[in-house]
Amino acid sequence: MKSATHQSASPRQQHRSSIAGLALVAITAASLVVAAPAGATEKGSDWKNENKAFVQRDGSSLTLDGEQFRASGTNIYWLGLDENVGGVDYPTFFRIKDALDTAAVMGITVVRSHMTTSTSQDNADPLALMPKLGQYNDEAFRTIDFAVAYAGTLGIRLVLPLTDEWEYYHGGHRDFTTPLGLNADQFYSDPSAIAAYQDYVDHILTHTNSITGTRFVDDPTIMAWELGNELEGMTLDWINSQVAHIKDRAPQQLVAAGRRFDIDPDTLAAPDLDIVDVHYYPPTAERVSADAAVVAAAGKIYIAGEYASTAATGELLDAAAADPNVSGMFFWSLFGNNDRGGQVQHDDGFTLHYPGDLERAKENVAAIQHYSAATGSEPGRLKVGIPLITTIDQNYGINVVAWRGTAGAAGYIVQRSTDGGKWADVTDGPVSASASPVTDYESPDGAAYRVIPVDANDRRRTASDAVAAPNEGAVLVDPLESWSLTSTHDGTDILATPAGGVAAGTKGGTASITWESDGLLSATFKVTDSKSVVVSTSVDGVNWTDVPTKNVVRAGHRFVIANGLSGDAVRLSWKGNGKVERATITSAAVTIALFDPLNDFSKTAQHNGNLSFDSSNPTSFGGDTSRVKRDSSNLASLSWAFDDISGADIDAWYWPDQAVAALTVEGSADGSTWTTLQTQTRAGVGNWKPYTYSVEDLTGVNHLRVSWPQFAGEIWTPQIGSVSIYSPNAAPLTAPGAVELGTPAAAAASVTATPAFSWESAVSAAYYRFELWKTNAPGTPVTSATGLTATGYRPALELDPETTYSWQVTAVNGAGSTASERRDFFTAALPTEPTVVDDFDDYAADSDLQAAYVRNSGGGAINLSLTANDANGTRAAQFDYDLGTAGYAGTVKTFSGAQNWWGYSGLTLNIDADVSNSLSVQFVANGAYWEASVTPLTNGPQTVNIPFTDFAPPSWAPQADLDLTSVTQFALYINGTGTGTMTIDDITTVVVAH
Repeated sequence: MKSATHQSASPRQQHRSSIAGLALVAITAASLVVAAPAGATEKGSDWKNENKAFVQRDGSSLTLDGEQFRASGTNIYWLGLDENVGGVDYPTFFRIKDALDTAAVMGITVVRSHMTTSTSQDNADPLALMPKLGQYNDEAFRTIDFAVAYAGTLGIRLVLPLTDEWEYYHGGHRDFTTPLGLNADQFYSDPSAIAAYQDYVDHILTHTNSITGTRFVDDPTIMAWELGNELEGMTLDWINSQVAHIKDRAPQQLVAAGRRFDIDPDTLAAPDLDIVDVHYYPPTAERVSADAAVVAAAGKIYIAGEYASTAATGELLDAAAADPNVSGMFFWSLFGNNDRGGQVQHDDGFTLHYPGDLERAKENVAAIQHYSAATGSEPGRLKVGIPLITTIDQNYGINVVAWRGTAGAAGYIVQRSTDGGKWADVTDGPVSASASPVTDYESPDGAAYRVIPVDANDRRRTASDAVAAPNEGAVLVDPLESWSLTSTHDGTDILATPAGGVAAGTKGGTASITWESDGLLSATFKVTDSKSVVVSTSVDGVNWTDVPTKNVVRAGHRFVIANGLSGDAVRLSWKGNGKVERATITSAAVTIALFDPLNDFSKTAQHNGNLSFDSSNPTSFGGDTSRVKRDSSNLASLSWAFDDISGADIDAWYWPDQAVAALTVEGSADGSTWTTLQTQTRAGVGNWKPYTYSVEDLTGVNHLRVSWPQFAGEIWTPQIGSVSIYSPNAAPLTAPGAVELGTPAAAAASVTATPAFSWESAVSAAYYRFELWKTNAPGTPVTSATGLTATGYRPALELDPETTYSWQVTAVNGAGSTASERRDFFTAALPTEPTVVDDFDDYAADSDLQAAYVRNSGGGAINLSLTANDANGTRAAQFDYDLGTAGYAGTVKTFSGAQNWWGYSGLTLNIDADVSNSLSVQFVANGAYWEASVTPLTNGPQTVNIPFTDFAPPSWAPQADLDLTSVTQFALYINGTGTGTMTIDDITTVVVAH
């Protein structure tokens, strides 16, 4: 996590499918792990390397084939080992390919990746390339080899750090000192630590790529080796020694080094070091240009190896493109599509997806593509691929369609057909990849679905294969690019191909793959050779029965179809080296027997430990208005009882700044003897991260218990939000149960802003429909929303003051709908007097002012003192500042009690300043950060008015809705360069003119 400008110090229902493989992440008590790809290579695959020549250094410039080469770059740090899909594991070939394809679409020519930073101590991470000092796990090269080989097919080059200053999940330089009993700073001086590092470097440099057959040191795709990421303690002797060591083994490749936030002078003095890498959070055009000039004057190549993607603007990148000293700008960081739908999230504030999740991110992407074109690349040159429908689930009789996106698509249209000929749009125009899954609110019998990608020019491209939804059931589509959805496999491996991966027989004998799913109905397999294929089913996984199959050819592809299946496991067997490209498995629907929203303990059989209900901040919990949390570190658990439990989903929420520790789920026949159950999980993103734990295929279980983990950390995380229990004894599906409204209360008066509406979960609700009316115009709703799955909603509109409104929520499922009462509330009148934010008259001394306004330590120096305001005879605050290299200086005040700014139009303040530096005003409203900047119009005293419409979340903060009813923090920042003084007084809210 990189530091961010003006960032104040502060903390920051799903239903089970019948497909066992849908939960991608296996949970253990110690870790969260996903299945890794295999690493064999398909013989004859087209792995043509488009990088024919090495990038070279000519003084302070990069050259390629005798011409100047300038990089449009990004960071994709996780290509070797990933932390972003519920735990640490190898990324799938699809994810690697998709991210690199996305980079190519954006015109990226060089990718910086930490994939060769892969170490740990004493096997703490057995997946690392070096799990233990001096011991190597060459299985870890599988993803690295794929990334290098595939980047070559795209003509993308790589910069690869070899260790890290920081102790992230992929390891760092302490892995070369701690096992030797050395301090971290001895990494740069102790001969044994240096030898251990060089042994690791040699293991990488001399490695032969298992896909291309080319040694890494002989591959032009690798442009540069970086001594380490953000190394803070490098000495000139150490740099010279390591540069010489690498150049002796890789004479055709470049060597880079750098540290955080500024230029390490030793990198300028090292004669044979090629590239100086500087990082910026945030960058400014002036700072980049100044640093590039310093590096170029030393005869080195300058790159901004990391800069905040949120700062990718025309102002920054146009200046960089025009500056010949800037050889590359590498934004942090790029993520692509997730294997099973949606886009991979990373909660550091700088995650960028193509084409951008929100308008601000779309502008960042456009600026990067413009920079790519300006530096000689060709954005958009990659053909848009084909999406893949991954699941069709039934949520209480309503179809929910999930798909995997494809690189280069700007949006997707989900379509439905009931006759195979006419297709109707399910989505209202194109939606983003993150919209997956999409609910079909009509869900007619006999529906089939497909997904059409839409490119950046709003042109529809090739549709996905259509997938039929059963009238009662669920569909799993497995592209067989990893083993994450299968239960077992034998005699087969995932072969690496430029298309991503394919399952193939490897032993020449019989190969098999098995999937488990409750209530199998049918299966279709896309294969290269159907002659020897056998499909079998089993109830117990031991005794197998072969089933009749039908072989068909569609559009030149062979399919094996098995209908009328029974049992809970299906196995595909074949002889030889044939390949399986896809499996589509249909199973019967399952019904929730008991749903506990955990609003109280009435549905639990027992609860133990110090537990309570947390109903605060439902918007941070996906609208969940009640969760169970611990109030002490003592053992704590919840249990439920139901006859013949077959499975369960447990929805939990984790605070993102603390490591995820798994819940323990146990089953019992009698409620006294308990057995720990194997769980799987789906992880999400947010201010609190949602995790859904699933247990499936249970027998002989009548009691279920969930226990909190015992670990060092905050006791209030995780929180458990709801539990769904499944059983064959569940009652048949009927219309949803009653909907009980929560807030606003009936006849509530003086409601400010637009309230967050809440209601209780309705039994068997697939989704909710919300409607809001003005009571004096009850016919047409002021606003409405459907497809809501949370039990809370805040419309994106401001309500009129002094007006009576009514609202209603309707629960819907495949069997019908149930409406709540229609409830009235009354909005408040607008305030008539301003709120004083601070007039600086109540501070007795400078020390009191300085205690109230705490300096942001990430910025430059700033000193506060009280001074006279000659204009009105009161006191004002004087800010003496030195902006230094940070480019800003600021202070933060936390109110003793929250202020209510609802109903005002903005802020006004008196300042005495000059036009050379701007002023940023920042506040925290209902937990969200908002910021606006103004530049004085003239030198000297003046009044500044800032409308609330000018405020937006800072680039490093998540997007939010502006709710001014609870403002808890206020900050002032001076931006620019140099030193100076600014006087500020009489900060108040602005009353709306009537």
